Amino acid sequence: MKQHKSPYKCHIFVCVKSRDEGRTSCGNDGAEEIRSLLKSEIKTLGWKKVARVCESSCLGVCEAGPNIMIYPQRIWFSEVTVDDIPEILQAVEDFLDEK
Repeated sequence: MKQHKSPYKCHIFVCVKSRDEGRTSCGNDGAEEIRSLLKSEIKTLGWKKVARVCESSCLGVCEAGPNIMIYPQRIWFSEVTVDDIPEILQAVEDFLDEK
């Protein structure tokens, strides 16, 4: 095993878990589109080397989904829609600008 320091200032985890048994889940409520748009915006903004968008499985609060967690800043967004992407990106920009 080798241990490395992450090259990213943050990881943006987007839950894309889908459930077939009729339960509410992030993946059944637009999470994949949100993840894709966030990834595209991060690239457009030139943040690809410092912010990583990752898909996640269940974060444990499906009823509040789609859910996004940003680490290591410990920011959690629930009930996210594509309309919330500018606010999420603003939160990322705020801590990327911190010195």
